Amino acid sequence: MSNFDEFKEILNDLLIEHNLNRLQLAKQIGISFATINDYFNKNFYPRIDIAIKMCNFFNCSLDYLFGFTTNKNIKYDYSSQNFNKNFIKKLDILIKDSNSSIAKTMKALNMSETNYYRWKSGKFPKTLNLLLIAKYFNVSIDYLLCSKN
Repeated sequence: MSNFDEFKEILNDLLIEHNLNRLQLAKQIGISFATINDYFNKNFYPRIDIAIKMCNFFNCSLDYLFGFTTNKNIKYDYSSQNFNKNFIKKLDILIKDSNSSIAKTMKALNMSETNYYRWKSGKFPKTLNLLLIAKYFNVSIDYLLCSKN
């Protein structure tokens, strides 16, 4: 199963569990119905801010939503997090602990080194990049973004 398929399956299961349809979810989290449909039909992930709205609504973690855990009972308080600061700090630690360099790591991830410096200067990574980094280092999304783990 591809990453997109896993995300779509989890999101669909959450909709069923909460007896909701896509339109109702869109209204609940403040995005368009077309955007929700795109997650199911066009194979792309929501931005992290939208994913967090989903997690808050469904009372689950990002790790659960993106298939890093099957445990729905682990939850984080996403409201007070400085995600970009946490992310770049954790990424730097992971790179250092792996005895690698920024250039080697970004090449292994098939990403431009420029991305790293954009993130370092405050631009937030795309969800797909976060997922690839988490899988590469065998850590979770919540580990990368949250300060309390």
